[in-house]
Amino acid sequence: MSKSKMFIIGGVVLTLIFVASAVFTGVRYWSLNAEEKARETALSAATEYSVTMFSWDSKTVSGNINEAMGFMTGTAKDEYQKQVVENDIATTVKAQKIVTTVTVQGAAVMTNTRDTAKVLVFINQSSTRNTVEDVQIDPSRIVYDMVRRDGKWLITSMDILSDDSLSSRVQKTDEPPSGAVPIPSAAPSAPASPAPTS
Repeated sequence: MSKSKMFIIGGVVLTLIFVASAVFTGVRYWSLNAEEKARETALSAATEYSVTMFSWDSKTVSGNINEAMGFMTGTAKDEYQKQVVENDIATTVKAQKIVTTVTVQGAAVMTNTRDTAKVLVFINQSSTRNTVEDVQIDPSRIVYDMVRRDGKWLITSMDILSDDSLSSRVQKTDEPPSGAVPIPSAAPSAPASPAPTS
């Protein structure tokens, strides 16, 4: 084979390697970028949904409940239907003139892919009843499991955390975790010198 043909083949191989590398880099960048955008939109949706689900007053409660049913699916929707709709919370809110407002204190995405996310939201829910001036403030921590369908984030399950539920998740055991390296004990002290004999 002539040197010119070897040079051409070598050039083609290098070009193919370069193209494959560029495609791989582009696909990886696109994937990471898509995951980052998903993280941002899931976080935004979770905070917005928290306000809608848990902010009530006599004028907005029915609309908020209907809107919430539209962004939930699976066990989250079943539970919300059972606890809020079937218990007719809207009628109670209207009859007792309950006003509940929600302030999102913080939120973070725990894990996510392009189409799924687990989001932790910290809220303060303040309530008044029958125009009583005393305000009751309830802090809550909620973990949402979410899925994106047709460009919209839906809540598939939600877990409202209390101090009790957090402590129950902490594994209490005297056994060290698997693979733990024991801490070396202190070096034994030198034996005491014998008392001098007379």
